[in-house]
Amino acid sequence: IHINDPILRYSITLSRISSALQFLCDNVYLFSRLGLLRLDQGNLLSVSSKLWLYADLLNIIRVCYEIRHEIKEQVDRQESNIRNSKHSFYSTCKCVMVRRPDLVIDLVKNVSDVWLPVHASGLTQLSPGSVG
Repeated sequence: IHINDPILRYSITLSRISSALQFLCDNVYLFSRLGLLRLDQGNLLSVSSKLWLYADLLNIIRVCYEIRHEIKEQVDRQESNIRNSKHSFYSTCKCVMVRRPDLVIDLVKNVSDVWLPVHASGLTQLSPGSVG
């Protein structure tokens, strides 16, 4: 990846590696369910859920880092005498949300997606309606 920022480079790369390994575990699990392989299905599901959660957490880290970077750029554009007030922080966040709605949508999606692997690994119990 040709990204200069190391946090973005590593979070994106590790997230994609984790997603690929999770996909591999899911396929091996499918082969096991079909009877083509004899493996411990519970262990496969556990590893797959952990990899899925790891990828989601890395995506949240990436999006939060990008939002932080956007806020910092917005603050640098504003006047320094307004910088310390609460109103300025909220207006700065609002400007970033208006200018980069893709980051806000990504953050909401990734935070919502965290509950799926947490539920699949058995760490919490959610109703089928809330999972779907």
